This record gives sequence, C-alpha cells and structure tokens, in this order.
Amino acid sequence: MNPEVGAAPVRNRFLAFAFAGADLLVEASPDGVVGFAAGAFRARFGVDGDHFIAGPISALIAPADHATLAMALSTVALRGRLTPLMLRLNDAGQSRAAVAAMLMPGPPARLCVTIGPLPILPAGPAGEGPQGGVRCDDPRAFLREAEAALRGGAARVLGLVELRGWEAAQAGLPAGEGQALRAGIDEALERLPVGARASELATGRYGVLAAGEGELGALVERLEGLLRASPAGRRMRVSQTQVKVEAGGMRPGQAARALRYALARFAEAGADGAAASGMAGGLAGIVAEGQRRALEMRTSIAEHRFRLRFQPVVQLDDRRPHHYEALLRPDTGIEGLALGTQDYVLFAEAVGLSEELDLAVLDEALAALAGSPEVRVAVNVSGLSMQSAGFRGRLLARLDAAGPVARRLLVELTETAEVEDMEGAADSIARLRAAGVPVCIDDFGAGAAAFRYLRAFGVDFVKIDGSYVRAATGSGRERGFIASMVDLAGAVGARIIAEMIETEEQAMLMSRMGVPFGQGWLFGRPGRLPGALR
Repeated sequence: MNPEVGAAPVRNRFLAFAFAGADLLVEASPDGVVGFAAGAFRARFGVDGDHFIAGPISALIAPADHATLAMALSTVALRGRLTPLMLRLNDAGQSRAAVAAMLMPGPPARLCVTIGPLPILPAGPAGEGPQGGVRCDDPRAFLREAEAALRGGAARVLGLVELRGWEAAQAGLPAGEGQALRAGIDEALERLPVGARASELATGRYGVLAAGEGELGALVERLEGLLRASPAGRRMRVSQTQVKVEAGGMRPGQAARALRYALARFAEAGADGAAASGMAGGLAGIVAEGQRRALEMRTSIAEHRFRLRFQPVVQLDDRRPHHYEALLRPDTGIEGLALGTQDYVLFAEAVGLSEELDLAVLDEALAALAGSPEVRVAVNVSGLSMQSAGFRGRLLARLDAAGPVARRLLVELTETAEVEDMEGAADSIARLRAAGVPVCIDDFGAGAAAFRYLRAFGVDFVKIDGSYVRAATGSGRERGFIASMVDLAGAVGARIIAEMIETEEQAMLMSRMGVPFGQGWLFGRPGRLPGALR
C-alpha cells in the first residue's frame, strides 16, 4: 500500500470493494495513473500492488483489451460509474476478470476500480488452452499484443507458421474430415505454454508470440504429427519463420511499423511474402529491405500507380449518401511484390513515404471532386503524416489552391501508424477544421489510441470499427460498447458512422442505437464517383 495516499477515506474504499465483490482494488487519477493498489496482487501478478503505483492502470490489463479499457474509463467520466465488464488481465494466462469502476468526486477526483472473479466463464474472443496458452480470434488483437511486447521491451519471439497446401487439401474433402483437422489444429494452438499467444492471420497462416524458439518448435512438431495422421494433412507441409520482437536500435514507432508490415505480408503471401520483406534480418532487416525498394515505391506514388474507388456513407434514416470514402487500389506491386491495399499503405509507412502517398491520394480526390459536382469525398490520412509540420504546410497549400472544391472534402485519421507527436497532430486537425474541412477518427474502438485522439483532438465524426457492428446483433456486450461510443462521441460534439454494415438487421440496429450514418456493402460497393465527368 502507498502511505502517501491518505486523502481517500478508508470507508469509501470498503464501499468500493462491496460494490463489485472484488479481490483487487485500484484507485487512479481520472487520466488513469495508479495512486493506490491493494488486494491479491501477488497471487494474480506475482508482485505486490505497490509495483503498479505511479504507472498506468492499463498495465493491469492485457494489451488486446486496452481499447476496451480506454472506452470503459471514458464512459466512467460521463456516467459516473462502470457496471462490471469482462476484461483479460495482463497476467501469465491472461485470466478473465470482472472490472467495475466508479468516479469518486474530489477534489481531487479519482477513479475507484475493482477487479474480481467472474461467476461464470463466458465465451470470449480468445480461448485458453489446457496449459494456459491463449488463442486470439482477432488478428488485430494479436498485433496489439506483439506491439505491446515490442514497446515494453519484453523478450518475445514471433513465429509465423504456414500450412502450405491448405486450400488444395480442402478441395473435395468430406466435411467431417475437414472439421476434425481444423479442430486438431485449434487444439495444438491452445496447448501452447502459459504466456504464449496465437492467432490465425489468414487461412492456414498463424502468428505465434512465444517466450522462446523451443515453444515454437514444440508447436511445429505437434502440427506435423497432426498432418501425418490425416489423409488431407499428408498433402500439406508446415513451414515457419521466426523473428525476435525487439527494436534493435530503431525507434519504437519505426520498429512497430516494420512489424505491422511483416505480419500483413505474411497474411497476404505466406512465408514467401514474409521472407521477401527481409524478415530473415529481424525487424531491422525488414526496414533495410524496404529502404532498398523505397525508390521504386517513391516512383510508384509520384506516377500515381493506383486508382481510387468510392464507397458511399449514407444517412441511416433515409439512406441518402452523405459523402463517399476514397479507397486506394494499387495498380502495381513493388519489385515483384504483389501488394494489396493494406500492404501498399504499410510499406509506404515503413519506408517513410506516408506523406507522399497521402498527398498523392489527396490530389486524386480533389481532381475527382472537381469533376463531380454536388458530392463530398473523405480521404484517409496516416497518423504519421498528420503530425508532420511539412505535410501540414503542403496539405493546406493544396486546399487553398483547390478553392471551393476543398470545402467538399473530409479527412479520416487512420490508425495504421500511431500518432506520437500529439501537439503537432492537434495543430494539423485544428487548421483543417478552420479551413472548413471536417475530420473523422477512423476505426474507433479497434485500438486504445483512438480514445486518446478523441480526448486530444476536436473532431466532427467518429467511425465505429466494423468488428463491433458485425457482432452487435448477437452480443449485448458489443451493443453496450457501441452505446458507450455514441455517448462519448456525443459528449465532444462528434457524429457517429458505423462501418461494415452488410444486412438490414445491422442497419436498423445502428439506427435504433442513435447512429446517424452507415457505410457498407448494404448501401453500395466501392466504384466510380457518381456524376464523375470523363
């Protein structure tokens, strides 16, 4: 216990314990800095509660759930309390716990957070194996785990495991045999040791975050044995690539971008794609290989070797288009690499060309607007670009030159690269809005950074990540998250857009929950901008 924290009456702390029946109690400042920690911390984390004092409360929660924690704490500021919510702890087995909170008025105001056991273990986004390993069903959650290990300096090895021939082996296979093989693979992943993480990044392609090479070798042996025992499996083989999750002298942000790019290449093109990215040389090797190809990437951007396709964002009450999002579609790869949209953007960020790419897309969007009267277009801008003073100057110059056309533009701040210079990004956003260009936070809820952006930046729109929208029709928990997002956005004067709406049921649910705008295949797939002049 921290002897310096004496301002909070003891009776209030006991009330907080009673509030959730917790075995851990944490008191924190409104911005999440721990000032008091008591309870069974040694049993849960192997250290006393004092270990967490003066640090962020997020250190108690698994990185994959940091976005949910950020949203929950923001909700407390609005509603005064948080009813029990299931989150995973940052202990060895990522055990699930009920987390509740209340805002205790000051001065100084403080958050009283309680952590206790779940009465019933619900099905969640990850499964715990018999030995304590955790399988993440969401590849983005796995990426957040890997980035947290990188930024935290934790010694981890990233293994990329591919079942080569998976698609061919499944062709014509009896359904029961295919399901049995899939179940066996899932079981092998769940038998990872305590503290290991695994996720299926694409069909037959798995990412594994482990403490050492031995854990990865044991997994590969189990998979090879499983394939030998299956008629379909004998037509496949296991390949693996390993890289240490360490910055290796690079800036953490640069190393994180290299990690994102490598995982995207593996998901898109398998072990061959990971090898071509330079992964054999570690994260530094990925950057070095990217720099070797940077000249061709720069030429590709300068010559606009891409197309824009436009998807409508509609008003849910009458389904009329409000604006169209410009989506990039590359025409060519880079030195033999067939890059999809995500790979193309991540590669540009990894080699320091995000500003050039964002400006090239902006030029194409402004040209499309000039030839398509009466429509509005949203363009995506990387967090790397938004915080750059040089980019800010070139962006504003282009808007001035575009004249009235620029007033039909919107900007979406993406989270492919996290903003590190918050003051610089805030200045860019303020100047955009002063010029009459609305700003939207993209993929809200997918990562904790978006909640920091909502607090730090004045924005006009917030786009809910599609994973929440897809799950909301069958999950009260996801509907609760969306309701909280609507409240948070409303508190700062921003309007909500729900993405990836594919069914009428989803559209009606979003409308009932107070979401005014929607985007997804239900309303139209990406195509030409309506009214475009040739």
